[in-house]
Amino acid sequence: MLIEFAHWNPNTRMSHRSPTAASPDATQTIHARRTFAGGLAGLREPAYLLIVEAGSSSLCQLPEQGEVIIGRSPEVMVRLHDPAASRHHARLQLGELTDGGAVVLSDLGSHNGTRLNGERLTAPRRLSSGDVIAVCDVTLIFQDRGRTTSRRPLYDEPSLLQARLEEEIERSLSSHRPVSVVALYVGDLDSASRVRVELQLGAEAQLVDVLAWGSQTHVLLLLPDRDVADAELVAERLVESLVGLVPQIKAGVAGCPDDGYHAHALLLGARAAMEAAPVGQVRTAAAAVTMLQLGDKQVVLADPAMLRLYTLIERLAPSDLPVLVCGETGTGKEIAAQALHQRSRRAAGRLVSLNCAALPETLAESELFGHEKGAFTGAVAQKVGLLEAAQGGTLFLDEIGELSLGLQAKLLRALEQKRITRVGDTKERSIDIRIVAATNRKLAEESAQGRFRQDLYFRLSGAVLHLPPLRDRTRELPILARTFLTEACARMGKPAMLISPSAMDLLLRYSWPGNLRELRNAMDYAAATALEPVLESSQLPMHLLEAAGRDVAPPQMASSLAQIARSVLRLPYPDKFAAIEEALIGEALTLAKGNKSAAARLLGVHRKVIERRLDKKLGNDPE
Repeated sequence: MLIEFAHWNPNTRMSHRSPTAASPDATQTIHARRTFAGGLAGLREPAYLLIVEAGSSSLCQLPEQGEVIIGRSPEVMVRLHDPAASRHHARLQLGELTDGGAVVLSDLGSHNGTRLNGERLTAPRRLSSGDVIAVCDVTLIFQDRGRTTSRRPLYDEPSLLQARLEEEIERSLSSHRPVSVVALYVGDLDSASRVRVELQLGAEAQLVDVLAWGSQTHVLLLLPDRDVADAELVAERLVESLVGLVPQIKAGVAGCPDDGYHAHALLLGARAAMEAAPVGQVRTAAAAVTMLQLGDKQVVLADPAMLRLYTLIERLAPSDLPVLVCGETGTGKEIAAQALHQRSRRAAGRLVSLNCAALPETLAESELFGHEKGAFTGAVAQKVGLLEAAQGGTLFLDEIGELSLGLQAKLLRALEQKRITRVGDTKERSIDIRIVAATNRKLAEESAQGRFRQDLYFRLSGAVLHLPPLRDRTRELPILARTFLTEACARMGKPAMLISPSAMDLLLRYSWPGNLRELRNAMDYAAATALEPVLESSQLPMHLLEAAGRDVAPPQMASSLAQIARSVLRLPYPDKFAAIEEALIGEALTLAKGNKSAAARLLGVHRKVIERRLDKKLGNDPE
């Protein structure tokens, strides 16, 4: 079970800001008063629900016994305003109706289901204080009568927090409510200190907060309905309250939509900010983004793996150690080489680059070592080779795995002896260079199979850097996309554009085989063709849309669509399009297992479109 901390003080006044309020001062305040059953001798608190809906909160006190219906009907005790909720959605049974006076939750066959602590309810379940009920976009926190939630330990499995975060993000995007994540570094604690940290966090947490251990050294907090600024204040309070117990404490904060639309991106953002924060301080994900200037290029570093890699580059740069940069095409291997050069003692010298894959075999030796006039047909003048041209600087050999075995042997000899001989010459020349090589191949395997010289591999791999592909840099991709789009608009003399959630979702789901190069091209295309200030998914390059279609429209959908087409052809003209629309929505909901947000993404529309169509079909009043 996902742990929700619900440590309730009935004498506490709780103010909850609505993100849709007209001004920052607009608030809704709720106040829970201590009530008495049976006079002073029978002092006890009633059971109640904290209801969080559409950016506001309210309390509903529950009776001692009986049946409480939750739904959209005006006649029910707990009335919801979410049009996706059923009129009679779920039921609470209290007191004599249950065994031992327990409170039991049941789903009443609702279309979209009821979730308890992140899991879909398939049978009646007994509730405990602090349990979280999710009905579509509404969150209800149950508080048991007569007792507050015990200060339970944090949940040890972060995947359930991530699942809950995904649900909150869906609500955030559909109802324009914020959600934030805090990553709190506490270090490697002994058992006693770990328990004390858990107790302190339990005492500090609010009703709707979700807490879990992200690892042995850090804690994750999910904060629904709080933006980055609010979450930063929460993190600062936690750091202050725990600094005496955990001297090395620090925290990072990320929020939706500012820092991304996916749970993985937010968690990575919070962790990256946590790692970048000084001890005793809090840093936001936006502040943790590093903009590295390399000549005329600006490099965005936000993913933890990339931040660690460039930290290693800073350490390696002052040495003359040869470096092998590995990664797929377009991941930024040349930029890494540029960073190594500019931060080295050779920065005043040249950075000479050679793409070995584009080097004709007949000219390869001449390009590397140079030649004398008349050395071969066409050698009409003396030529300085790249090894010599990089004197005092750095030679970057891109796609080194494409060199022939014969040329590999000559390159190895030149590097080991630090001397070269031009083609057609007998004079040896000394060279003083640093080698940075790059490849998209697995050279260790290539050398083991005899396709690359093992001795050259060991000569080049003094240090090996692995650049992750763009599809694994979830934290960076939204930032890079926005950066590339802004740059493209500026080059074209157009106003800066925003990226819609649906377009960003498509960008995050695409595999990006061309990595950074392909993303930049996609943003250039969007800037050139888009007519609106907000980039929608339909305005992205066709191959991205086709790939998304393949991902979300499996064969069974195509078959279903064919059946739909055959069945509607015989309908009267006015009914054809309504029937097609209804069938498509039904099929999308089936494939999405009833999740309206996922169904909306399948159809390329907003969730509200589906909700309106369903309400119209059922004749339901949205209110």
